[in-house]
Amino acid sequence: MVRSIQTEIKNVIFARMEPGEDILTSIETVARENGVRSGQLSLIGAVSKAKLGYFHRESSTYKDFTVNQDVEVVSCIGDISTHEGDLVIHAHMVVADENGKCWGGHLMAGCEVSVTIELVIIETKIELIRARDDVTGLNLLQID
Repeated sequence: MVRSIQTEIKNVIFARMEPGEDILTSIETVARENGVRSGQLSLIGAVSKAKLGYFHRESSTYKDFTVNQDVEVVSCIGDISTHEGDLVIHAHMVVADENGKCWGGHLMAGCEVSVTIELVIIETKIELIRARDDVTGLNLLQID
């Protein structure tokens, strides 16, 4: 059964990444610099390399692949939470080449900004916490 919680917006942060920066590292930096422990994120822009992944259920591991070319980030959404006190960025990204061919998956370290990335973080008043789920083996949001 679906569960939900409600919160209010605490803060909204806009950031712009520069060429050569790693997207995941930059999101973490912006969150830490602004004291963000929980929230929702979205971003758009362009990358020269996209490293994406997917969760392989049978092996319970993330598999990744790299798109080594200039592509547009057509969508990237995710959330910010904590697990055992550590910041967790969980986002999925879709990129497209000049012909519209798309690749998508879990945002992994190694996505390199080519021109710019524009990031928006909507910070929540409550802290979202992740804990290990015995069924999936993943650290899932705790919503009671």
